[in-house]
Amino acid sequence: TPSVRAIATAVFLLIITLLINSLFFLDDTQTAISLLFSPFGVLARWRLLRLNKLRPGFPLGTFACNMLGCALSGSLGSLLAGNPGPEESMVVQSMIQGFAGSLSSLAAFVIELLNLIDPIIFKYDGLRYAVLTICWALVVGFITSQAKDWADKI
Repeated sequence: TPSVRAIATAVFLLIITLLINSLFFLDDTQTAISLLFSPFGVLARWRLLRLNKLRPGFPLGTFACNMLGCALSGSLGSLLAGNPGPEESMVVQSMIQGFAGSLSSLAAFVIELLNLIDPIIFKYDGLRYAVLTICWALVVGFITSQAKDWADKI
């Protein structure tokens, strides 16, 4: 009998094969490329969510996923500001939409935020989590969006 890991690997390879085939059958190439990057963002998120068990009052895995997604969006977005060619622009936009979009999640952020707030027992860990996440996302987004300018000055 096949193991769960073997079945999951076979399903993952089947999905990747179908997504590669979608490049040839979909009219919108950017959507097809975005779909091709999405499973890798989901796998990265799945692996990083294991960090949530380390600190019960602060979901470290979701925080790491959102910061990584923000860093990728900022740095790849700064590459788009440099007016790349149409093919490069399409691939970079697809990486932002597919990989970074499936890596970060607003829904998981809101659910974990609400789970960390309990006004009856004055548990407001969710507010600390929300403020830290938003502040660090602004810092990471600003720093990574300036990466192209810093590289040009060197």
